[in-house]
Amino acid sequence: MFEQLQHKRIYEEVVEMIVRGIRSGVLKVGQKLPPERVLAEEMGVSRTSLREALRALESMGFIYSVTGGGNYVNSVSIENVLSPLSAMAAQDTQFAADIIDVRLHLEVHMAALAAKNATKQQVSQIYSAILNMQSEIEEGGNGIKGDNQFHLEIARASQNKAFAVISELVGELMAESRKATLDIPGQPAKSIEDHMSIFEAIRDGDAERAAAAMEGHLKKAEKNLGVTEDE
Repeated sequence: MFEQLQHKRIYEEVVEMIVRGIRSGVLKVGQKLPPERVLAEEMGVSRTSLREALRALESMGFIYSVTGGGNYVNSVSIENVLSPLSAMAAQDTQFAADIIDVRLHLEVHMAALAAKNATKQQVSQIYSAILNMQSEIEEGGNGIKGDNQFHLEIARASQNKAFAVISELVGELMAESRKATLDIPGQPAKSIEDHMSIFEAIRDGDAERAAAAMEGHLKKAEKNLGVTEDE
């Protein structure tokens, strides 16, 4: 069932092979994996590497273990797909920048729609998110929770259900791109200023200004990652 592997970080290769098997349907939901000894021999890896891979797979949600009963294939969810990508965004600056590029295509339009369609309650919720972010920063944090809330509230205020659903589904992935910039010293306070500009444009119903403010905010974030050149 499995081919032997040769790699410095062998457990990562084991993870990738089992994930491929699950996604391709070779390994079915609920199927029990072979015993560790058998699986290690079949793959040509040590049981230590195999156990490390199984722990990683379980933390990612691809498998689940039963005490004394072995390891079983779990049903694949959106979280299974996004968790590894979120980890990649946390470690790979270029990938985080690529996410911001995607956000530029989505969130600029979201901001414009929010300026046109937001209710008074939704405008208030956007402002509350800024206050929450500010409180986090004052308490020594980077403001990521308030930042995530701010962008999600704008998606909801757009009155486009698809935008809201997409923002919620990929929230963890988007959060990693935000965190990458918020971890830069002094950046949280600058983000607050940007958020206020976006909020004020939405509050005033100025779609063009809201879109421009959001675009400027995201381009600054991309530049702060150090992967784009000054124009």
